[in-house]
Amino acid sequence: MPVKKKSTTKKTVKKKVTKKTIAKKKIPAAKKVVKSKAIKKVAKKSVKKVAKKVAKKAVKKVVRKIIIPKAPKIKKIIAPQEFKGGENIVYPTHGVGRILTIEKFQYDLVEEQLYVIQFFQDKLTIRVPFSKAKLIGLRNITSKPSMTRTLSILKQKPKIKKAMWSRRAQEYDQKINSGDIKLLSEVVRDLFRKDDQTEQSYSERQMFQVAFERYTREFAISSDMKFEESSAKIIEILNKR
Repeated sequence: MPVKKKSTTKKTVKKKVTKKTIAKKKIPAAKKVVKSKAIKKVAKKSVKKVAKKVAKKAVKKVVRKIIIPKAPKIKKIIAPQEFKGGENIVYPTHGVGRILTIEKFQYDLVEEQLYVIQFFQDKLTIRVPFSKAKLIGLRNITSKPSMTRTLSILKQKPKIKKAMWSRRAQEYDQKINSGDIKLLSEVVRDLFRKDDQTEQSYSERQMFQVAFERYTREFAISSDMKFEESSAKIIEILNKR
């Protein structure tokens, strides 16, 4: 009986030893795995930090190398202001108008000042640069003494050429759009017809109406009269000749 007990004890000892040894052998392997994982994490973090630093340095170098272009200079066209806001003027191809205001305008890196002109009879508003006012022929309203002298032209007999109407129409059109008040009064004189005279063609009546309206509006402003009063006076002069 004692022999059997010894054998059992030996067997249990052996078993215990083997478990401990296995446990001891397994521990360093687990530690190695944990250490390797930690090393990998640290390595990844360090790689990311290094990559960020390198990227920042590269961006800074690129930014330094980029040359920021300078803003282009705006060229200002300086021209004298000959007219004021609220002043009545004459635009050769449109007749009498009024300067509503003066404004600045910028285009293609150029800045200049403009006259904003309104023509009440045509319900038209245009803008004229200061630099082009003389070239266009923009002028002041004719003075009262000069305007009264043009009335003597209206009192004269009409001077009608024997040329074809198409050629005469071109001449009249050039006079109307010239901006010259004397030439305009000549067109009014030549194209006016009394009630008992021969009828005019449609184009003749239209041309007379344009010339008459432009002349009468300027006459009214220079004489400080209403348009209706000035038109009645001019028609009276034309009928008396």
